[in-house]
Amino acid sequence: MAVCGGGLAFGLRKLTRGRVPKWLIPASAAACMLGYLAYYDYDWYGFKRSQLPEGSSVIRESRQSSFFRPWSYLRPSVSAFTILDGKFAAKVQDGQRLIEYFEYTFRKDPIEGLDTQAFVLNCHTGERVPFDPASGKVTGATEAVAMSELIYRQACP
Repeated sequence: MAVCGGGLAFGLRKLTRGRVPKWLIPASAAACMLGYLAYYDYDWYGFKRSQLPEGSSVIRESRQSSFFRPWSYLRPSVSAFTILDGKFAAKVQDGQRLIEYFEYTFRKDPIEGLDTQAFVLNCHTGERVPFDPASGKVTGATEAVAMSELIYRQACP
């Protein structure tokens, strides 16, 4: 984008035989870089959502402002979001229904990232606990899940 913007300003300078000031070339390059960065910042979320499989649902979005993205103070863009893939494994243990599921968190850092976390949700008590599917061991503290949350409504009908 910088080459295109600077190249257009350079071409304009040559067409006008030097009447356009020289500083317009780097200023155009910088403006095009910032413009593309703002476009990418706001388009990233929609692009990532279009790549998700059928049946996925977004359960959480995170919006942040940054000094290095001054446009984000006017309208913060989505910098991370968490989805459910809609696939659950149900078990009954001690008369309580347990649901195993995965949450996927997409992060837009300088380098994009994906975090995957497995959970077990107890439909009877409304609590969930993170666990490691390879070892089957609990990896975190128990959290309460409200009946109004999307995961509870989808997994515990």
